[in-house]
Amino acid sequence: MEPSVDQEILATQAVSTPADLEAVVLGIHDRLNSVALYGRDMYVSGDVMSDNAFANGATNRFITQANFDFVVNNAFALGIWANSYASIANANLVINADVASSPEVDYSKGQAYALRALNHFNLLMWFGQQYVTGGTLGVPYVTTYATGDLYPSRNTVTEVYTNIIADLNQAVTLMQPEASSVDVGYMNYYAAKALQSRVYLANGNNAEAIAAADVVINSGKYSLMAATAYFDAWVAGSGPSSLFEVAFTSVDRPGTDNIARIYRPTNYGDVEVSADLYNSFADGDIRKTLYEEAGGVYRVVNKYVDELGSDNVRVIRYEEVLLNKAEALAKTGGAAAALTIINQIATSRGGTTYATGSLDNVLAERRLELAMEGHRLFDLARNGKAIALFGAIRNVPGFATSLPSGNYRFALPIPQAEMDANSNMVQNSGY
Repeated sequence: MEPSVDQEILATQAVSTPADLEAVVLGIHDRLNSVALYGRDMYVSGDVMSDNAFANGATNRFITQANFDFVVNNAFALGIWANSYASIANANLVINADVASSPEVDYSKGQAYALRALNHFNLLMWFGQQYVTGGTLGVPYVTTYATGDLYPSRNTVTEVYTNIIADLNQAVTLMQPEASSVDVGYMNYYAAKALQSRVYLANGNNAEAIAAADVVINSGKYSLMAATAYFDAWVAGSGPSSLFEVAFTSVDRPGTDNIARIYRPTNYGDVEVSADLYNSFADGDIRKTLYEEAGGVYRVVNKYVDELGSDNVRVIRYEEVLLNKAEALAKTGGAAAALTIINQIATSRGGTTYATGSLDNVLAERRLELAMEGHRLFDLARNGKAIALFGAIRNVPGFATSLPSGNYRFALPIPQAEMDANSNMVQNSGY
């Protein structure tokens, strides 16, 4: 896996002091705001490739994702692959640096372990075969920088999960709980615990998902915002109840390359919300005010509002942690406790409460709370649900109304550039 130019430069420099480690960790965070990752494409596609949204063809952005029309030279897939592994390379510089332990060094290394886990998890979600019938292949789990095996083979899905969990365990050991509040623009202890709950839920380890979520919930540091505060936090560009965000300024993402320009009714407004999602919100639900309807067109307009792109991108919020726990409970005989959680969220938003804590009800509340935040595709895939299609504007050949669970398109193609450079790489089936 060839390092990008900026990493080649970085690798020639000594990483030998606490300040060096901190600088590289800042670079790992900065990589996450690339357009290919949380800057826009990866984040938005998680909803465009679901029943929440579709691409209207205004400038032909996201048409490929909406139609699941991927080829081996697809720029979207290459962007996720290249930027994620570039971020992982920098994390490996920090993790493997020979710098004496101290609280600040341990914290930097803990952040690097957590960010390495996050990037590998994202790669697994997009390229792994865990949602493809009969598939076992994950992605290469890379733990060294420009040394050792330069042509890594794909680990199995199980092996990737094992490594992600090991990295997160090391991260929380090194970081330890913060004594005071932290800047949510940086990876931190409780964000890593929240990420553990996400990973364990995806891996089907529901007991551990609940345990990790409980560490966050029982910390006393996070709570559900009241309805008005919830709306104001979205409009303000940070929160609500975030544990980890990718920080942006207008310099990071100027012009058209940002989420607000894609979601809002601009000349680059390629992504519309489905009527089904919009109509799922009760009229008194504060979350409905984050959306608008105009002439039969539905959009999310108040989750990301700055069309210069300075809104932070919310990666992990407290509400997700609650919903991770609720889903795990619903799958393990804890429907009553799951009901308490989803009704707590619904009530705080002015939404409709539920009669049971069934898995379907948990997923319904999860959809309302986390819509247009990149989760929906994987929520459906994780639970064996088909993906609704939207007629001529969203067409997958051979499928009239939905893409069934297990189809090969639930894993992106390995980029042809990687196939050409790495003789040990195996392409995903169907491509």
